[in-house]
Amino acid sequence: MRAAILLCLLAVPVAVGLLGDPLATDMRAVLLPPSPEHPLGTDALGRDVLARVAAGAVTSLGAAGLALVVSALIGLAVGAATGWSGGRGSAVVRALVDVAAALPPLIVALVAGLVAGPGWTTLLLALIAVGWLPFARQADALTASLRTRQWVLAHRAMGAGTLRIWWRSLLPELLPPVGALAVVRLPALINTVAALGFLGLGPPPPAPEWGAMLAASVDHLGVAPWLLAAPLAALVVAQFLIAALPFGRRTDRGG
Repeated sequence: MRAAILLCLLAVPVAVGLLGDPLATDMRAVLLPPSPEHPLGTDALGRDVLARVAAGAVTSLGAAGLALVVSALIGLAVGAATGWSGGRGSAVVRALVDVAAALPPLIVALVAGLVAGPGWTTLLLALIAVGWLPFARQADALTASLRTRQWVLAHRAMGAGTLRIWWRSLLPELLPPVGALAVVRLPALINTVAALGFLGLGPPPPAPEWGAMLAASVDHLGVAPWLLAAPLAALVVAQFLIAALPFGRRTDRGG
């Protein structure tokens, strides 16, 4: 119920904002305060802030969500494979995760942006390069414990192939905890995307993005505080919405 209410709080203004053009400039409407015509005011180029926040929700949340999904899929596949086989593969995954713990995604993305230039492609690749490792370690540990369960051993004794066991037995056990980890990591990814946009390493102007909007608001805080308040409020609402999402429950088959 709480998640549904928060979803409406975010979806309604986003839907209204998407009706406007986030790139349309009007030099006769520069830095206008919130009004019925512009519910969140306008920026230094006369662009509607609500339209830009709404478009920024699609780009910022979309980038974080895409990086998260790809990272989870890669980590799930690699971790399940190493956990099933055991041996050196598991040791390598654990070592990589330990190394990645000292390399926050923000730093990796910052270095990648400085080397390859700003843009969504560079940002996504940098986030995925680090983001898949925690999922791999989780899947590795879970698979290593599950492969010795009696119901898995029974499937193997009956001649079931590895892929069938993974699809019918292991995957339903792995998806809930992987989904829970994804929910936990999503807010950090959203903040990382916004931080990189604030530093100018996101999509180039005039693309609407929450971090870039926060950076642009700094020069106008005294006369147009709504330029800071609007994207900041969007980030806060998004965080609360994610916190309200169900984590899912694992069902143990016993054994």
